[in-house]
Amino acid sequence: MTGTISLSQATPQQVLDAFMEAFSDYAVGFTREEIERMLERRGYKPALSIGAVADGRIVAFILNGYGTFQGEKTCYDCGTGTVPAYRGKGFAGKLFEQSIPTLREAGVRNYLLEVLCDNEAAIKVYRNAGFKVCANYDCYNQAVGNLNIKARTVANPDIRTLDPDKLGTMEMFTDFTPSWQNSLESISRGRDGLKIKGAFLDNEAVGFCVTDPSTGDLTQIAVRQDVRRRGIGTALLANALTDFRAQRIKALNIEASCKSLTGFLSAMNFEKGLSQFAMMRPI
Repeated sequence: MTGTISLSQATPQQVLDAFMEAFSDYAVGFTREEIERMLERRGYKPALSIGAVADGRIVAFILNGYGTFQGEKTCYDCGTGTVPAYRGKGFAGKLFEQSIPTLREAGVRNYLLEVLCDNEAAIKVYRNAGFKVCANYDCYNQAVGNLNIKARTVANPDIRTLDPDKLGTMEMFTDFTPSWQNSLESISRGRDGLKIKGAFLDNEAVGFCVTDPSTGDLTQIAVRQDVRRRGIGTALLANALTDFRAQRIKALNIEASCKSLTGFLSAMNFEKGLSQFAMMRPI
């Protein structure tokens, strides 16, 4: 390794260039806009992130976010990558070891990341670094025009725009703890680019939906347990799509065991794609 730097010493453009190159052959493609939105919502902190530099550019990196997860101060790995020409040299493991003291000094208690279930090489690296699987997620997507949005007359909810700060009163509508990127903290960080809608019956909140119209991200959708199967989720999704500019919609990190939400997505004609593990270790 030629040298390491805190990514607070790098320009945003240098970080984006390294990210695009490192993930150029990844199973999921990213646009620059999607990367910028992702880093914003995931709480990316350059001062807590580290890169390896060679030939005058960043050739490997760990981009870390910071926030609270399940009540603990947590660092989230927004992305670990190595550009193709420098792979196989153990950069990821060395960068991780060097970053731990900085995270401890910042008061971080846990380190959280996600990894594709079929990425055995990465999973081995993370296990060797002390990470353990803590959740199993599935990811769904579909072309907007292929969704099965059918009108339902069982309920006719009033759909209103919500202030993000009101979502905390509706957390109990969900059936699993959202992943880092879909958490209320993430929604608050990215609030300017999100559309947040609430469903009301007799002026009482019964559901909500959070989307990013530009990237097609369905961040959260939930309906109060006692009024499900009345078309409220369908009405929320249909309303959200009126704001969409993206041609595809994606629902990432849906807990595999959550039959209520996976069943809804299947009914809407979402297709299940990649699966991920969430992995965590104490700092």
